[in-house]
Amino acid sequence: MSIKKFLFLSLILLTILMSCQNEETNISNPQQDEIIDSNSLTANLMTRTALNDGSTDNIIDYANCLEVVLPVTVTANGVTITIESYTDYNALEALLDAFTNDADQVVITFPITVILSNYTELVINSQQELEAQIENCNGENEYDDDIECIDFQYPISFSIYNTDFQVIETITINNDEALYNFLQSLNGPVLASLNFPVTLVLATGETIEVNSNQELEVAISEAEDDCDEDDDYDYNDDDDCTEAAIELALKECLWEITTYNNTNVFNDYYIDFDSNYGFVVYDLSGNIIHDGTWAISENSVGEFIIEFNTNWQDLNGAWSIENCNDTDEYNLVNIQSTMQIQQVCDANPSSLGCLEANAIVMCDDNNDGVEVFNLYEGLSDINGCTINSPVAVSYHLTIADAETNVNPLSSVTSFTNTINPQVIYVRVEVVNNPSQFEILEIELILEDCSTPCEASDVETYLQTCIWNTVNLDGSDNLIGFDLDFNANHDLAITNTSTNATYSGYWNVSTTATGNILLELANINGPNIQAISGYWDLVDCDTDRLQFTNDNNATFVIEQDCN
Repeated sequence: MSIKKFLFLSLILLTILMSCQNEETNISNPQQDEIIDSNSLTANLMTRTALNDGSTDNIIDYANCLEVVLPVTVTANGVTITIESYTDYNALEALLDAFTNDADQVVITFPITVILSNYTELVINSQQELEAQIENCNGENEYDDDIECIDFQYPISFSIYNTDFQVIETITINNDEALYNFLQSLNGPVLASLNFPVTLVLATGETIEVNSNQELEVAISEAEDDCDEDDDYDYNDDDDCTEAAIELALKECLWEITTYNNTNVFNDYYIDFDSNYGFVVYDLSGNIIHDGTWAISENSVGEFIIEFNTNWQDLNGAWSIENCNDTDEYNLVNIQSTMQIQQVCDANPSSLGCLEANAIVMCDDNNDGVEVFNLYEGLSDINGCTINSPVAVSYHLTIADAETNVNPLSSVTSFTNTINPQVIYVRVEVVNNPSQFEILEIELILEDCSTPCEASDVETYLQTCIWNTVNLDGSDNLIGFDLDFNANHDLAITNTSTNATYSGYWNVSTTATGNILLELANINGPNIQAISGYWDLVDCDTDRLQFTNDNNATFVIEQDCN
């Protein structure tokens, strides 16, 4: 072969080799600090930033590590609403604020689905199950893992390398859940690096750009505690310093003048701010001693002002509020005086009948949301109060009926509630002058008084005396079978009609989600075999246990110690 032909063939071969090499993207080995290891500081900070924040719905679940999946139906102050989006929480807040001297109890309609901080979804069937999950959360304003003061601006992407440090895949991430799940997958031979630049969003709405893992670590670390994560349970804490919030607080109850120019000269005086922006001042005996009008405004420097227009010169004029966040106590200052007023919701010196309303709280014995109330128990006498004129008292379902004195309730001592909680409106009117009246509100509340059970408790109950099936999915046709739960997990069954005996197996355990599970198996008798299976405990008493299964069938057994 000639030298020219040899050189020509060598050149062709070299060209082919170079062409084949260019078909694979080959990059230089990434630096060690560019690789995101599952145990690295970068991965830890990114994971904490991507955790699911459960504090957005604290108004209903009081839990920072749980997010309730919408829609969810709740009842507050006797009104049932369905929350379908985050904006509906404002409607719930308004509903709670509409009744200002109640317990602000939110009752959830179960079952619901919750999302944990790691995006695991759980179905919750009762308040007891929800509280068991809440126990796993840190408390109000306690330190938790999630970082809420900075977020990623999506999408972001990661490069995935093979062991030769060649890019084999690019992963695009579009939300926190996808980022969290991706970071959890970083183990073993998986090598990944974040593709920069990356944009981060601060709590203020400002954005910053980072170009390396080190810059990312610094940005997240510096922003971690740089905002109010709102991990408290006060749904009103963000809007106390507004004209509307101050007005609402003033109208809520009476306000006692606790100090005036650092003296107690007026501390038996009570200001009653009404909804029409009029006010009266009562003394301790309920006599009106001053009156006038009032208004709230905000001046040019952001101070909130109460303007009193009255002939009482000690009060007349503009007063600035120095502590508008304290919605039950205001420090007021004008040109020449200082005054402190304090909200008093448990006194009513102007009461016509010297009566005050109290909530009636009862146990929901059957867990059906219905009980019989004696409404008289919701009224009590005000100590030291004197009735100036005879009064008549009537009870009504709505405030409109109470104000117009129509449709009074007849069964006052045996009233059955229709919702839980429920408000009853009491009209107290002067007998000789029915146009002079006041409306009191009695809240009827049913509570779940059942004692939470542990698996060991259920085992003890079952091994005490004989048990009978009083309800299997609505039927009591198995009540004639005696169930004897023995200590060795043997179940002895006797048909009391025929004296036939059968056997089976029983066991009580606790699931990973905290549910108590009763297993009944290997039952060899006819008919009674219907109780076989796995049963979730939903109601627990020493002599009565109620269960459900995955098909929503009900299984209730009661103890017989005779």
